[in-house]
Amino acid sequence: MMTSEEHAIAQQDECDSMAAIFADEFALLSRQDEPISYSIQLAPSDFSPDTDTADHNQKITASLAVTYPTNYPDTIPSFGLVYDPDRNNNNESCSLHAVQERALLETITTAAHAELGMPSVYSCIHAANEFIENGGLIQAGIALLSDDCLAHILVFLATSKDDVENICVALPLFEPTASKTNIVWRQLCQLRWREKWGFRERWERALDNFEKATTSSAQQHSNQHFWMQTYNDEEEDAKRNSLTRDELSAMTFDYRQWFSFTLFRNQPDNMRDVLPTGLRQSLARDVTFTPTGVMHSERDWLRRLSWKTSNHDDDRAITDVRLKLISNGCSVESLTVYRLLNWGWELRGGDYLFRAVDGDEAGNAGLWEDLTTNIIVEKKPEWVDAHRGPYPYSFREIPDDEDCKILDW
Repeated sequence: MMTSEEHAIAQQDECDSMAAIFADEFALLSRQDEPISYSIQLAPSDFSPDTDTADHNQKITASLAVTYPTNYPDTIPSFGLVYDPDRNNNNESCSLHAVQERALLETITTAAHAELGMPSVYSCIHAANEFIENGGLIQAGIALLSDDCLAHILVFLATSKDDVENICVALPLFEPTASKTNIVWRQLCQLRWREKWGFRERWERALDNFEKATTSSAQQHSNQHFWMQTYNDEEEDAKRNSLTRDELSAMTFDYRQWFSFTLFRNQPDNMRDVLPTGLRQSLARDVTFTPTGVMHSERDWLRRLSWKTSNHDDDRAITDVRLKLISNGCSVESLTVYRLLNWGWELRGGDYLFRAVDGDEAGNAGLWEDLTTNIIVEKKPEWVDAHRGPYPYSFREIPDDEDCKILDW
C-alpha cells in the first residue's frame, strides 16, 4: 500500500501525463485545493436515440470526467460523463441515453478494476474509445427497442434456426421474447420447408391451423408461439420412419427397379459383363396403394398386385409392406418404409423401389438424384454367384452407398 504522499504524487504525475497525451481533449475541472478532477474528450458516437428531433447523421461528443479519491490508485477513480454544448453544435440537450451511459461506464469501470494499484486512466480512455468505435453504444441502444421492433430485426438477420440461436448468444436481449415470436418463426418455417418434400401441403396446413388458432379465443395465449411450436413439431415428425394407412393410400409413387434387365439385354459388346442400373428410368409415376389393399397404376403388371402390412404393424405405424400376386397369393416383394433426408418417403425392397411423388411438381426435379448421381461400377466377389440376369455378369451399376451394396447379386 502507498502512503498518502505517494498517492498524491502518483495522482499528480498521471494528471500531468494525461494533459500531455490528450492535449486537445484534456480539461482540468478542479481547483488547487480540491481533489484532482479533469475530463478527457472521448471518440464521437452516434446521436442518442431518445432525441426525437435529432439529425441521425449527427455525432455526439462526450467527455469522461475523472475524479481521484484520496487513496487512488489503490482504489479506482470516480467516473462520470459530461457534455460540452460547444462540441455538440450548441445543443444543450445532446446526450446519450441512460442505458448507453451505463454500458459505457461499466466498460470503463471494468478496465479500471483490471489495473487496480496502478494508474489506470489511459487504459480506461482506450477501453471507452474501443467500446464506442466497435458499436457498443449502438448495441446498448438496441435494448431500448420494443420486442416487436427486435423481432423485425431478427427476421431480417436470421434465415435459419442456427442463425437465431447464434444471434441470441451474441445479443441476449433478443432471447426472452423476440426470438420466439410468430413473425420470426413463420419465416423460418417457410425457408426450411421450401427445401423439403411436401412443402405446399405442409405450408397450407400450417396456415390453416394458424388461422383456426387465431380465431379461437381459447387458444389465444398458446397462439403466441404457434410457428415456433409448429417448426419444432415438423422437425420431430421428420424423424418418423412409419406411415399411417391413410397417409400411404393418399400418396402417389414413382416406381423404379434397382437393375434394368431391358438395358442388360441391349448392352453393347464392351459392356456385356455389366448389369446396368434401373434407377435412371421411371417405370410408372402413378402408383397408388389403394385403401382396399390393391395396387393401382396404368402399368398393367402393377395392377395384378395386392398389398398388406406385416403382421406386427397396425394401420397407425406401417413400417413394412408386402406385395403379392392377386391371382395366386404368391409373394412378390417385401418393402421397408424409409424416411429420406428431404423428408420424402421411400418403400425399398430387394428388387423394387417406390418414392412418393411431391404434390408440387417442382419438388420432383431431384426426386432420385441422391441415388442416380453417385452410380459406380462394382465388381462381383469371386465367391458370389450372380443370379439376377438372363446370363452371367461380373459387374453391376449401383449407388455408392453401403446400404445399396448389400443388395443380392
